[in-house]
Amino acid sequence: MYKVDIPISKDLKLTLGNICKLAQEVGFDACGVAPVRRLDDDAQFMDNWIAQGLHGEMEYLARNCDKRYDPTALVPGAQTVVVCLLSFEHSGRDYHRKVKSMLYALEAKLKETFGEDIVSATHQHIFCDSAPMLERRWCVEAGLGWIGKNHQLIHPTLGSLVHPGEIVLNKAVIGNRLSGIESQESDIGQQCTDCHLCLDACPTGALRNNVWDARECIAYTTHHCLECQNVCPHNKQLRYE
Repeated sequence: MYKVDIPISKDLKLTLGNICKLAQEVGFDACGVAPVRRLDDDAQFMDNWIAQGLHGEMEYLARNCDKRYDPTALVPGAQTVVVCLLSFEHSGRDYHRKVKSMLYALEAKLKETFGEDIVSATHQHIFCDSAPMLERRWCVEAGLGWIGKNHQLIHPTLGSLVHPGEIVLNKAVIGNRLSGIESQESDIGQQCTDCHLCLDACPTGALRNNVWDARECIAYTTHHCLECQNVCPHNKQLRYE
């Protein structure tokens, strides 16, 4: 399990270290936080991507755009996004249920430690692949890695075989550090340097021209293809069929 090497503070302030400590107790492999902001660059990228029809039949991506780009439109009063990662090997067969149950356990600890008003009492604020939220981008915002050439989040020690989940808080976190690792370049493929194994391994060319074409992606059409992740050097210790 990936451990964040930040000890819990004795005064129990709302800091990264204290949040990560609670996330570890619940069983998450990594945790980071990011201050809420509107993702303007991603909004432009997504709007152009959708306009080209590269999203295929995922029409839901063209809806609720304001909420997708701005967490305050999704959760009024939002100030912080807490992002947690669970590796494939720890998530079981139903990762949605596993991650969400862990997020609810973390929420209970956060409420007990920092007060009930740390989260919204009127709006849903726990998410795992179930809301208009740019999850991979918030992983990057929280300092948990970068977006690789395969358009997956790549964590420096966990690789890309991870499931993210988020809790949106109505309080700001104290301090500037966002995670237990150093911030990474956010541009797609920037940290991959000259490696192009995932591009070569894609059987349909869905990753060509630095964009992901869902219409050509086997994982999108059949939900069973991990070729671009299995060849990634960051996943060399894990391989899933």
